[in-house]
Amino acid sequence: MKNYEGANIRNIALVGHSHSGKTSLASAMLFTAGATQRLGRVDEGNTVTDYDDEEISRAMSIAAATGVVEWRNTKINLIDTPGFSMFIHEAEMVLPAVEAALVVVDAVSGVEVITERIWHYCDTFALPRAIVCTRTDRERADFTRVMESLTSAFGRAVVPVQLPIGSEKSFSGVVDLVRMKAYTYEMGGNGKAKVGEIPANLAEEAKAAHERLVELVAEGDDALMEEFFDKGTIAEEHIISGLHNAIREDKIFPVLFASGLGNIGTDEVLDFIVDYMPTAVERGTVKAAATANNGEPPTRKVSDSEPLSLFVFKTISDPFSGRISFFKVYSGVLKNDATL
Repeated sequence: MKNYEGANIRNIALVGHSHSGKTSLASAMLFTAGATQRLGRVDEGNTVTDYDDEEISRAMSIAAATGVVEWRNTKINLIDTPGFSMFIHEAEMVLPAVEAALVVVDAVSGVEVITERIWHYCDTFALPRAIVCTRTDRERADFTRVMESLTSAFGRAVVPVQLPIGSEKSFSGVVDLVRMKAYTYEMGGNGKAKVGEIPANLAEEAKAAHERLVELVAEGDDALMEEFFDKGTIAEEHIISGLHNAIREDKIFPVLFASGLGNIGTDEVLDFIVDYMPTAVERGTVKAAATANNGEPPTRKVSDSEPLSLFVFKTISDPFSGRISFFKVYSGVLKNDATL
C-alpha cells in the first residue's frame, strides 16, 4: 500500500439530513477519482457506502461507512454518515476522527432539522466545515432560495465559492469564484470538467460574488487586508491560502454546488478538499476523555514522536472476521500485529 505523509491526507465526514444526497455524492467522488468502475446509484443498491441489506432495501444509510480515493497524490478518507434521526449518533461519533466535514444540503429543501443538529455537533468539536448543495439539477432547485436558507440558519460566514451554471434540468456546471473560470460537464458523464470562460449572463453576478468572497477572506488577516486596500483585490495564490486558513479557523463556511446522480461538479469538490480543507497534521492537540492521575485529561500533539493514542469511532461484528474496530490514530505509531 502506498505510504502517505500527514500533509497529503484528508479525513472528511459527509453529514446532513436524510436523503440530502450524501451517498450519491460519495459514489460520484469514488467514480470520478477512479476508485470504482461505475457510478453507483442508491436506487439500484450498488453504492459502496450503502452495502448492508437493510440499507439497500430502505434506500438510506443506517451506519457510517468509509470510502477511500486518491486525488492529485492526496489520500481522501470519506466517511458517509446517516442523516435519519434514529441513527444520528453514528454521525456524531465520527466527528472527532476527521479534520473537516462536508455538510450536504438538498438544493430544493434547503436546511432541514438534522442539518441543524449535526451543525451544532460540529460546533462542539470546533470542526471546520464546507457546504455542498446537491441535487442542483432537480426541479425547484434554486440558488437564491438555498443561500437564503443557509445564511438564515448559519449566519454571514456562509459564502458561496461557486455559482451554478443553469438551473434545475439545465444545470450543467459551476463558476469557480476564486479562479474565475467556468467548469461544465456532461450529465451522467465521467465527472471531469471542461474549463472555459464565465458565461456572459453570469459575468456581473460572478464579479460581485468574487469581490464579496475576497473581502471575507481578507477580514481575518491583517496582511491580506493591507493587500486588499492597496490593490483593491488579492492575488489568487493569497486567496487560496487565506481561504484555507479561514476555513480551518471556522471563520468561513464555503458553499459549493453539485449533482451526485448527474456527476456534475464532483471533480471540483475533490479539488476543493485537496486545496482548502485541513490536512491530517493541522489539528494541533487533542484532549483525552479520561482523566490522568492529577485529575486532568492528558493532551497529545498530533506527532509521531508523542505516545501512542487513538480514538475508536466504530466497532462492527462481522460473521467471518469477528469484531472489527475503526479508529483514528492521533499520535505515536501503531504497527501491524501490535497489542494496545
